[in-house]
Amino acid sequence: MLKFLKKIDLGFLFYLFILIVGILVAIVSLISGRLSLSDISVPADFLLILVYLPGLFVLMALLKAWLPDRLIVKHLRHASGFKGSLYAFLLGSITPGPLYLSFPIAALLSKKGASSFNVALFVCAWSTLKLVEEIFELHFLGLRFMLLRLAITLPFVILTSFILGRLAPLSEKNH
Repeated sequence: MLKFLKKIDLGFLFYLFILIVGILVAIVSLISGRLSLSDISVPADFLLILVYLPGLFVLMALLKAWLPDRLIVKHLRHASGFKGSLYAFLLGSITPGPLYLSFPIAALLSKKGASSFNVALFVCAWSTLKLVEEIFELHFLGLRFMLLRLAITLPFVILTSFILGRLAPLSEKNH
C-alpha cells in the first residue's frame, strides 16, 4: 500500500483533497440548513469540470505509471523530427475532452522528456484541430469552409508551437 502511495503525485492528492473538501462543505451546508438547493446556481461548465476531473485523475495516474519514459523520449524528444511532431499533432487532434484536460497531460509529456515544440504542438492541436470538431464542422458548415479553416489554422498552429518551443523551453525545473 505504501509503495502505491509513493507513486501518486502530490498535485493529484492536492486536487483530490480540494474536491473532497468542497463536496463535504456542500453536504454539511445542505444538512445544516444554511444552504438550500434553490440557493445553488452552479454554472454548467463547473459541473462539467467536476464530471471530467475524476476521469482525468485516473488517466493521469495510469499514464504516469504505464507510459515508459523511454517511449516518450524516443518518439517526442527534440531529435524525433517530423515523425515525433506528427505523433504529438495526432495525439492532440484525436484525444477527446475539453482544452483544460490537455494541460496536465502536456505537463506529464514534458516531464517524461517530450520537446517543448511537441508539447506546444500537442496543446495547439488539441485546442484548434480536434477530429471530432472537424466532423461537426464538415457537417454543419461544409467541406469548403472546413478545408479553408484548416488551411488557415494549421500554419499558425505550427508557428505558435515553434515560437513557444523556442521562447518557453520546458524542463523539470519549470514545473
